[in-house]
Amino acid sequence: MNITNNNAENRVIFLDNLRSFSVLCVVLLHSGLAYFREITWWVVADDNTNIIVGWLVMFFDGFAMPLLFYISGYFAIPTIQKQEITSFLKGKVKRLAVPWLICILFIIPVSRLIYHYTQDNLSLSMSYSDLWMILMKDASGFNVGLIDINEALRNNQFSQNYMWFLSVLILFFLVFSIIYKVRKSWFVSSDQPATSAKMAILSTLKFLVTVGLLTFFCSLISIAIVVISTERKFNPEEWFTLGSVIQFQPYRLALHIIYFAMGIITYKNKWIERGKLSGDFKTWLISFPILLIGYLYVFTIMINAPIQLRKMYGLAFLFIFNFLNISALGLFTSSALRYWNRPTRINQSLASNSYNIYLSHFIFVVVFQLLLFTYSGIPGLLKFGIVSALSIACAYIVSQFLIKPYARISIGAVIMLFIIMAVIIRP
Repeated sequence: MNITNNNAENRVIFLDNLRSFSVLCVVLLHSGLAYFREITWWVVADDNTNIIVGWLVMFFDGFAMPLLFYISGYFAIPTIQKQEITSFLKGKVKRLAVPWLICILFIIPVSRLIYHYTQDNLSLSMSYSDLWMILMKDASGFNVGLIDINEALRNNQFSQNYMWFLSVLILFFLVFSIIYKVRKSWFVSSDQPATSAKMAILSTLKFLVTVGLLTFFCSLISIAIVVISTERKFNPEEWFTLGSVIQFQPYRLALHIIYFAMGIITYKNKWIERGKLSGDFKTWLISFPILLIGYLYVFTIMINAPIQLRKMYGLAFLFIFNFLNISALGLFTSSALRYWNRPTRINQSLASNSYNIYLSHFIFVVVFQLLLFTYSGIPGLLKFGIVSALSIACAYIVSQFLIKPYARISIGAVIMLFIIMAVIIRP
């Protein structure tokens, strides 16, 4: 199996392209949340909802984040092998923790301001500086436990929003580095050259079923732990906060851990070179659309079902969701390895900017959703398209021409903008 590398950075091209693809899917996911009728916790709740946008949101939500965790896990071993563990962790602090801190201090609070502005009939009941202080005071309380995102929005409780990904990723890398230091031998690959073998249909199906069942039952265990420990009914919209530093949805944590670990195992055992991933292409090509249709169908029934039946449909939805994820991983890695494994100017540019696009896209999404909020005559599907296109374009431009060449100036500009907003934005 040929894996094309970018010699300058020793990157695996098709995985870098998949990372770019996943980040763009996240942007599309966030762009559509304002126009999805079932979402009540998003910053901008637009009345122009659209069922097609809802299906697209569920589609992107079905695989984007697990795929990002998988890719992050894949590059963990080669990154730590190039340097000492201390240098590895310092690099993660610089690349992940610093942007995380900047965003939760100066980007996330803007979204809360916009939320109150749209909820209060396009008016403000408090100044931005007062709102910021309330959020930071709540964050400094280092709360531990479950938070309902709807209540957090209404009551000005601190939440990381899309920055949860970086907080969890930092934790994963920290745990990985500790295990690597104690059991370095676990992560040593065999010196024998990997022999590519065409994966049989049966072997690919076994892999799909094994991972699907593993993540499903681990998710059920996570849910059971939350329900038993809190004596509360399970609510998928609740997040667990650990001292306001790490936040995640309990029922998805096991999924993300397994996919991060699977990325590590893929590199160590040379699954891609050996053909285990991507597996049999036709199997993924058939299984993915079948699971996707079932996923969207069960979700549509679940949200319209009587309350007494929602648990049953919710269980079916969670089951299909876990199988859809591994099917998506197989299909996208197989497709990218076949058709998206060559360095092109566009691919390289997107890959080098994908992380910054993730960091900066959120503010553009909510601002453009706000600007279109009062235009009730524009269909939700068209609004979704406008917000998506403008957000991707703006995030790319900011990354390419500001963040990449002038990182420190970018941070200074964000802080200066915060100061200006704190001074002038008042009721």
